[in-house]
Formats: sequence, C-alpha cells, structure tokens
Amino acid sequence: MPIPDSILAKEYSLVMERAYAFEPIDGNLTKWRGFVSAISDEGEIPVEVEISLPNAFPDSPPEIEILTQITHPNINTEGFLEMRVLARWRPSYHLFQVIVEVIRLFSKVPARKITTGPKWKAPKNQLDPLIAQKEQLSIILQNKKTELADIQSKNSSQITTRVLNQEKKKHLEDEILNVENELFAIESQFEDYEISSLEFSKKFFMLKKRLYLLEAKS
Repeated sequence: MPIPDSILAKEYSLVMERAYAFEPIDGNLTKWRGFVSAISDEGEIPVEVEISLPNAFPDSPPEIEILTQITHPNINTEGFLEMRVLARWRPSYHLFQVIVEVIRLFSKVPARKITTGPKWKAPKNQLDPLIAQKEQLSIILQNKKTELADIQSKNSSQITTRVLNQEKKKHLEDEILNVENELFAIESQFEDYEISSLEFSKKFFMLKKRLYLLEAKS
C-alpha cells in the first residue's frame, strides 16, 4: 500500500522548513537526493546521498544509499548507510531528522574518497545543488515572514473565528513537533555520550511532561 499523500506532503513541508540540500527526484516524494559535506584527510568531500521511503513508512525506516565512491565505517558492502536512528526507528520520527543525522554523522566520522587517479579535487558544480537548496530555503523563509507580517497587519476583527482556530491548531502542532524533535536530539546526544545520564533524565522527563500537556490540548 503506497504512503498516503497527506504523510508525504507533511514530510516535504518539514524538509523544506527544517533541513536543506535535499529535494525530491523528479517530483517523487518517496525518493530524495542531495549532497552533504563529509570530513576527510583531504578536506571536505561533497557526498551524494539518495533516500528512499518504503511503502510502510513511517512504520519502517528509510533506506539511505551513498552514491559517491567513498569508504566510511557506517557504509555497508552494498553502499547503504547504517545508522542508529534507522536501527532504532520509531514511527514518530521524520525524514528531516534523518537528513540532519546524516549531516551530523559525516561531520563527525571521517570518510575517504576512493580514487585510482591523481589526488582528488571536488568539482565545483557538485556543490551547486547545496547552494540552490540554501537559496530556496531562504526564499521560503522570507515568504513566510511576509505572510506573517500580512496577517499581523490585518485588523483582528477581519480575521474569522475559523482562521484563528486554524492558526491555533497549526501553532499547537508546531509546538508538539518541536518537543518531539528535542526528544529525538537528546536521545542522539545521550547515545553518543555527549550528555550524562543525569542530564538526559532531567531533560527527557521535562520534555515528556511538556509533550503530554500539549497533546492533551490537541
């Protein structure tokens, strides 16, 4: 059974708002491709990544294929990326979080370019998709700021109850998503030994309580 359009639309919106350097392949929202920057002994390497969403998404995790010829501890023999977030996948996770974790992984664990010729040098045009996505994100953010300014400039009496309710619902959904994302982040930090178990416990239960209260309002 294909992924419902409503889920794909939400994932697209979240990637455009919260991640960058990735875009759907030929408009197919189940196939995403982009570039991330990997650290190496030769400097930064632009790595081309393709992410596929299975029909069972979000119950099943995405598949991440590395298209650039590199060696890396997290890349298996078939060229797919293995990460903790995929091995411990939860249906509440989102595509943008996976992209952020891919970027984070390659910024921490060095890769090595596979080459048999002269010393490799990154072609400039490989960075073009990254630059284009950043520019697109800037345009989207600017448009949202303009929309917000337009709403704020209107007289409150002209805004219908229905619009206000929709805005409140959207605001609540955004708050819930932000808390879920914070939970996702501290779990990753704890598993990477970046925060202590005591600090993790305090933040975890605080966020869980906040999430419970927000969900009770929805």
